[in-house]
Amino acid sequence: MDINIEDILAELDRDSTTVVEPWSTSQQMRGPSDDVSTVLNSLPPTSTAAAAQGKQLGGSLLAREDYECLVAHWRNERCSPEILPYPHALMRRMLHRVQEQMEQLEAISMNFMDPDAMAAGSDVSGPANNNSMLPLLCMEAELERVRFVVRSYVRCRFAKVDRFSTYLEQLHGVAPQQFEELLSPEEIEYHARHFAILLDLFNNTVLKHMPAELQAINDTEGSVNMVDEPDWNRFVFVRVVGPRDGKLELDPQLITLPNGKHCYTVTIPELQEDVECTIGSIYVMRYAVIKDLLMQNKVELI
Repeated sequence: MDINIEDILAELDRDSTTVVEPWSTSQQMRGPSDDVSTVLNSLPPTSTAAAAQGKQLGGSLLAREDYECLVAHWRNERCSPEILPYPHALMRRMLHRVQEQMEQLEAISMNFMDPDAMAAGSDVSGPANNNSMLPLLCMEAELERVRFVVRSYVRCRFAKVDRFSTYLEQLHGVAPQQFEELLSPEEIEYHARHFAILLDLFNNTVLKHMPAELQAINDTEGSVNMVDEPDWNRFVFVRVVGPRDGKLELDPQLITLPNGKHCYTVTIPELQEDVECTIGSIYVMRYAVIKDLLMQNKVELI
């Protein structure tokens, strides 16, 4: 039985949806006269094209760094017992970049960017059209990876907002600025509505039938703490990565060992013992011990 790659590509073309490659900004630099074939072909090596290529390369590097940072935030959020500060600037850049490239690729895939290309589309052979769609299919897979990370990251945070609603409400009353840095505007709105609904449910079903002194839902003075707080003493796996910029000599917390390796020193309160955490190594310890290093992006959870 003969397998024709052109038939496979044509079938994928009919079943695919329009997407864009997640961390490449090259589509943003293309003009309205580009068609699908420009996905495979580069500009001539003129001085203008070289400058544009340099600009695209810088943007691609920044986009790749943002994606890697997003994955690190996603991994830390899933492994952390508490809800971590929301990366406002990073998420704005990622969501804007994904949305912009989705719209750009949609126009390319539908040949709406160049009316002349639509008129000349009848002159292009079937195999050529199928081959030109292959990069779009690859971009679809790449974009789905980014969208999966974003969705999983947001869902994980909303699950923690649900779980620690009373704790977050206390934090809102004590430290409102810290509360606003911890959550995104959408998460703040969701928390306010969720906590109001939860409080109404408790009042209508249980609390209104109890004495006034027993109606508090944030009592922490009794034998049982009614506020569900994060488990700061939970054990986590942590990998030491060092400063983000890679400038080890400028980090005052780093200690250079006799063997030339660099490490951070953390203290285990229960044992009153200092532990040297070497860059590149993996450790298992309580979350409270490494929380400060995590907030400084010098370690990551795995």
